This record gives sequence, C-alpha cells and structure tokens, in this order.
Amino acid sequence: MRPSPIVLMFATLSLVPAAQAAEDPGKALVDKHCQRCHDNSIFTRSDSIIHAYSELQARVEFCDNAAQAHMSEAQIRQVIEYLNDTYYKFPKP
Repeated sequence: MRPSPIVLMFATLSLVPAAQAAEDPGKALVDKHCQRCHDNSIFTRSDSIIHAYSELQARVEFCDNAAQAHMSEAQIRQVIEYLNDTYYKFPKP
C-alpha cells in the first residue's frame, strides 16, 4: 500500500526545520554557545558596541574566550557570518 499524498506532504514538512538548521551551522552555534549568556536582543539593541565587521569578529572571539566555548576558527567564522547576515549586515572585508 502506498502512502497518500497528504501523508507524504506532512512527512516532508516535518523535515524542513531540521534541514534549515543543518544548512546554517552558525545559528546552531549561536543557539548553543551565545545564548548561555544572553538572548538575541543583544544583536538588535540601539546602543550596540558593534559598528563594523572587524568589531563583530573581535567580539565573537572575545565571547568565545570569555564563555570558554572553545570553538574552532571555522566555527567562529560561521558564527560571525550568521550574525552578520542575520543582524548586522556589515560589508564583508
């Protein structure tokens, strides 16, 4: 017996969030490491101390050390890219 189209549709839709998370490892890292200390509102506050891509990079490196997250260089780059693409929108060097 073949599954109905509706069953297939719901099965496919249930995989979408997992696929999206797999596509953006930076978000998964932010959720795992950054949100231990603060929520996402820090990225959108009006009195941000981050005003350039280089400052974002320095802050992510600082936070990695302060939180003792021990992220690799590749993971730090993923976090920077995710934060910049999602919140900051700075020109990339």
